[in-house]
Amino acid sequence: MKAMSKQRLAGYAGVSVKTLMSWCKPYMQELEQMGLKPRAKILPPHIIKYIADKFTIIIE
Repeated sequence: MKAMSKQRLAGYAGVSVKTLMSWCKPYMQELEQMGLKPRAKILPPHIIKYIADKFTIIIE
């Protein structure tokens, strides 16, 4: 898995970035502990994997 933008991940989920981030809101403390910066536009691979697994987002 590679790093990607929030926009691209939201596209795979079929939602807007705003919706994706609202889904992530309950997990934000855990994501920040994993190294996510709140205003980051590019998400590192381990964050992408976590979010994709949590919300069953299929990344091709």
